[in-house]
Amino acid sequence: MSLNIEISDKYRIKSDEHQIIVQRKHTVDPTLSPAFDPKKHSAEKRTEWRDWKWCAKPEQALELIARQRIFESDAQTLGELRNEIALFRREISGLLRTMD
Repeated sequence: MSLNIEISDKYRIKSDEHQIIVQRKHTVDPTLSPAFDPKKHSAEKRTEWRDWKWCAKPEQALELIARQRIFESDAQTLGELRNEIALFRREISGLLRTMD
């Protein structure tokens, strides 16, 4: 049995027999591909999960996701950033509590 836990709308963690895999959700628009041929391919957008990073422990995966969310933040002040970090910590705590 392996992990398959959605951490947020953009990240999830999975596992195999060797490691924890952090995946990110991507939206794929096939019409943007140079190989797109409307006669052969569907133009429908789709979402897919792609492997992004690999970790030895779930705690490392969660820390990686937290750091990436900081990099992606639109915060304009330290207070806003602090609030986003606190919100993410609450989300993770909530996920961990539901696992107990």
